[in-house]
Amino acid sequence: MKKITILALHLDYGGIEKYISYLCQMFEKKYDIEIICTYKFQPQPAFEFSNKIKIKYLIEDNLKDLSIKDLLKKKKFLKIIKEVLRRLKIKKTSYKLNKQAIQNLDTDYIITTRTFHNRIVNKYAKKDIIKIATEHNHHNNDKKYINDLVKSITNFDYFILCTKELYDYYKDIVKPKCILIPNPVIIDNNIVSKLNNKNIVSVGRLSPEKGFEDLIDVMKIISRKDKDITLTICGDGYLREKVEEKIKNLKLEKKVKLLGFVKGKDLENAYVNSSLYVMPSISECFGLVLLEAMHYGLPCLSFDSASGARELLGNDTGVLIKDRNKEAMANKIIELLNNKKELTDYSKKSLDKVSNYSLKKINTLWEKEVLSNN
Repeated sequence: MKKITILALHLDYGGIEKYISYLCQMFEKKYDIEIICTYKFQPQPAFEFSNKIKIKYLIEDNLKDLSIKDLLKKKKFLKIIKEVLRRLKIKKTSYKLNKQAIQNLDTDYIITTRTFHNRIVNKYAKKDIIKIATEHNHHNNDKKYINDLVKSITNFDYFILCTKELYDYYKDIVKPKCILIPNPVIIDNNIVSKLNNKNIVSVGRLSPEKGFEDLIDVMKIISRKDKDITLTICGDGYLREKVEEKIKNLKLEKKVKLLGFVKGKDLENAYVNSSLYVMPSISECFGLVLLEAMHYGLPCLSFDSASGARELLGNDTGVLIKDRNKEAMANKIIELLNNKKELTDYSKKSLDKVSNYSLKKINTLWEKEVLSNN
């Protein structure tokens, strides 16, 4: 049985981490799978991995960062110096341990998910290992990011892009063979939303690029025009306190529920008990959450600033709002939630679209384009 080694920064909640869990579910029947994970933030991974998957953590110490911004406010300058030095030491240690692990790898394939790992694999992995880089960020025309990425994969065999837009951009400027393989989603039940309420759901990490503060502004506009519409946010992150404060300041406590990170049945219930999925991301390479929402028959709406949304919701599969126009988004949400026929039409489009991203179909692409060729 051939072996695949996947390099992860951590296995806490996040889109890349969910993607890794899906890769494992696709490959575990045919391959021996090992994950080398740099940091261990929680006792257990946020997503499910079978006992067939071997997980090795390089650093298991307490890695909770102190907020330098808070320390500055409190004028704790000595603590700031200590915190900066601590972070630098961890960064140096993580590079050293990853270098050692990668140099000693006895595997057939390495799959990377971040530029940090690309650089080390590019320099230190054995030449006979098939090296596969996967990209999970949109470059947003950041020349430094693009140059760093291109340099980090010069010795790789394959570069996997999850959207056509990224594939078209990179295919002529990187050395490894570029292959378009979308991210998969698990389709394992027939439970779909009845679209019988006025609740919106949105799922994601509470960080700046996800745009949840803008979504709260949209809800404020909606609350003035339709008092029955509510929003459920599933996700956690370092902006949680700021988002909670904004909900309170705008007096939306009865309109917006912030559930924190949820998974399994709780996440399923959040999707099924809603009638519309809204993604407010400023930037999004793919958007697995859109596929999950489609799986439950939810109509989907997003700002068009997110590349992943353009890929998945284009051709009238869902609704794209131009120029991050909050008023336009609010008005379209109200229109949809008061028009059952339009909701139902978009629900059917969601279910048709998501069928193309099943584990089985995406696994077939991996086998055909990458794994069976070596």
